[in-house]
Amino acid sequence: TMAAGYVASKSEFNEGFTESGGMLKKIHVVPGQFVEKGDLLAELDTGNLEYLYEQQKLIVEKARLRYASTGNSTDKLDYEMEQNTLAEYERQMAVSHIYAGMSGQICFIQDMKPGETVTAYKTIIKIIDPTKLFIKYTSNNLRAFPLNQEVTITVDGMDYTGYVSKTPSDVVAGLYDEYEELATDTKSIFCEFKGDIPGYLTVGKLADITAVYEIHKDAVVISKNLIKTDGDRNYVIILDENDAKKEVDVTIGITNATEAEILTGLKAGDR
Repeated sequence: TMAAGYVASKSEFNEGFTESGGMLKKIHVVPGQFVEKGDLLAELDTGNLEYLYEQQKLIVEKARLRYASTGNSTDKLDYEMEQNTLAEYERQMAVSHIYAGMSGQICFIQDMKPGETVTAYKTIIKIIDPTKLFIKYTSNNLRAFPLNQEVTITVDGMDYTGYVSKTPSDVVAGLYDEYEELATDTKSIFCEFKGDIPGYLTVGKLADITAVYEIHKDAVVISKNLIKTDGDRNYVIILDENDAKKEVDVTIGITNATEAEILTGLKAGDR
């Protein structure tokens, strides 16, 4: 049985700016780089905002001293107004910077150049824990992969050994307890790697999952779409030695998504 999922990390963080319209000034990291929580990742061009902010701190202090000296209600109002201006500068500075929300490895950076306009909440940078990669498969046909079933996971042409770690109704005890969103997922199958795991750049890429339940060597195999049915009867149409069409009853063995084993009715070389 085969299915297609994608590579994910149990621990990941998507980073983006929270307001639209600003222009990118600089991205401070590169793919593959390890960062610590709180590290500066990217910033917008804020012009002279930093200077205005520093000046406004002095203006606020001056207004505070005046109000403390006079106790005048007008001076109090001026002080509060200057505080509001300072708070707005602080807000603008905060939303113009992206800081790492977790420690980990950069696996994705949006292709942006300085001066480009940003979109609010669009992922600019993705951080993952590269040691916690797994496969997520969501489909209407999930019964084919029981819990603990050994599977082969193929990513970027490389095969890895894995096993089914979670189904919609069952899970390997304790494996996802610290990941609430994963633990409560009832629509997916998860597969964990048993040994080697792929690199960080595979996060988000497609992964083929193959589970082998039976092996028949030297089997006669044809495409499933060549098999016709009539009630309980399965048959195929072949060409005889005179190129005439002829119906032949067949017995079907192992099948997968595209092929069927033929136990009786055909031999290798039949047309």
